[in-house]
Amino acid sequence: MKKSKILSLIMAMVMVCALLIGTQQNVQAADMPECVEGSYLTNKDSSEVTVDSKSRGIYLKSGSSSITRAGTGKIAAGGNTVGQKVVSKITVDVKVERYVNGKWGYYTSWIETNYNSVYVSTSKTLSVPTGYYYRVCCVHYANSDVSDSYTDGIYI
Repeated sequence: MKKSKILSLIMAMVMVCALLIGTQQNVQAADMPECVEGSYLTNKDSSEVTVDSKSRGIYLKSGSSSITRAGTGKIAAGGNTVGQKVVSKITVDVKVERYVNGKWGYYTSWIETNYNSVYVSTSKTLSVPTGYYYRVCCVHYANSDVSDSYTDGIYI
């Protein structure tokens, strides 16, 4: 008699645990933001990404892209490139994209280059139309090494 009560209690606990775990996984899936062309569409105030060590080369050490909400209808956008050592030419090519009709499209861009340097950085504050997601895509150059980085999209 006691064995059957203990067994029933254990089975009930297992079922409750399974139900809780299943519910938690469903909530997590529903909370995931949409990902479009490698960037999540978020409501965060900022997004920054750095090229990891797997992407670097002989001359290129790292590169970053960043975007920040800078007030109503304004974003601060930019990026940087870091060399392994002083290189003859180091560049960051910054492109701001806007999410329209289900895809990312060009909004504006600029390039910053330094010569005989280990580092280059640039940023701008831009006035943009509200009601859209924006992201920053940077291409990082250090001599012949090239890599890229993309932020998540932030809603303005």
